[in-house]
Amino acid sequence: MGSKINSGNVGMLVHGYYPRDLRVRREAEALMEAGYRVKVVCLRAPIEQGIQQEPCREKVNSVEIYRLPLSRKRGSMFRYLFEYIGLTILGAWKLTLLHFKNPFQIVHIHNMPDFLILAGLIPKWMGAKLLLDIHDPMPESYASTNHMEQKSWISKALNSQQKFSCWLANRVISVNETMRENLEGKGIPPEKIFIIHNFPDTRYLPIKNDIDSWPRHKDGFILLYAGTITKHYRLDLAIEALALASKHLPGIKLRILGDGNELNRVLQLANDLGVGKYVKHVKSVNVDKLRDVMKDIDVGISCHKGDLFGDLQLTSKILDYLTQGLPVVSSRTKTIMRYIPEEAIFYFKPENAEDMAEQIIKIWNRPDLVKRKMAKARKLFPRYTWQKEKYQLINFYKELQ
Repeated sequence: MGSKINSGNVGMLVHGYYPRDLRVRREAEALMEAGYRVKVVCLRAPIEQGIQQEPCREKVNSVEIYRLPLSRKRGSMFRYLFEYIGLTILGAWKLTLLHFKNPFQIVHIHNMPDFLILAGLIPKWMGAKLLLDIHDPMPESYASTNHMEQKSWISKALNSQQKFSCWLANRVISVNETMRENLEGKGIPPEKIFIIHNFPDTRYLPIKNDIDSWPRHKDGFILLYAGTITKHYRLDLAIEALALASKHLPGIKLRILGDGNELNRVLQLANDLGVGKYVKHVKSVNVDKLRDVMKDIDVGISCHKGDLFGDLQLTSKILDYLTQGLPVVSSRTKTIMRYIPEEAIFYFKPENAEDMAEQIIKIWNRPDLVKRKMAKARKLFPRYTWQKEKYQLINFYKELQ
């Protein structure tokens, strides 16, 4: 990272668990390496069986963590509102106390929700720069989850709160160039927006170059889905594709790495379609263990929806798969196509299980094509790595001083 710059105190607020939230952790640790003092205010995870509850306060890799008496819980819109409003109030209280003890130069708020930025107003009024980091497009996410028209009053209200939140911020950070265009289309000034991508961290996912070692299994594929299991990510589509492909590839299997509110439904669908014995659920692992999981995998999959929300996403797991020398089968959506060319990936029509199954079968039947695509994918790196992005983040912070 070069010489440390000792540029002051940074406060972060996130509706999530630290250090589990990978984007927040990467940014916080990059800033620590550059000489900033970073304090993260976040939720406190509930007690899980066999796991000790997280402390209210601790340090992880020199980042100071302050956990509030609030946890995430999936439920109705009112449950989410309770969490969002509760975190805004408690987060404002904690950030203000920390600011009085040792003033922040920068307060960095991570969405969702966008209006969480209200928690940083007192430090801003006292001289701190206020940043809004938009991980996910809140209006489009809500509309996709609830099958809602963009012209509905709720969608309009969410767009208004997003625009107002961006107006309150000194600068807005987001995750890809399509998101930049989306924000500009809503009236956010272009000069106010800065992009930091969620690219793979090669400390944990070093780029593999041994194309000749693929496939890892000669008698049948093992597919991997790594990520959250919700309606938007359409893992049910992968189960349907597995059922179709298994008629031609009897040795095919699917491993699901992650959790979510659709997990039980997806596993039940696998049983209903007669492929339950080919599907194995694996608990989530820390990023430093992901490489070990992928050593035993042949193909990575992503089957996210192709709606307005899906078109704005650059799904990080796709690039994670590619770093580990895995061919990838993915929905053909706008942002993915913008970053990953046809020659480097196996695209299928969004929400089309038959097309997804055809791509999986093609991978089995065309190892020559697979290796050409893998060679093309390898050329995306090291340009698409967190090691490049964190320098952009540090330079951005320097410009704020």
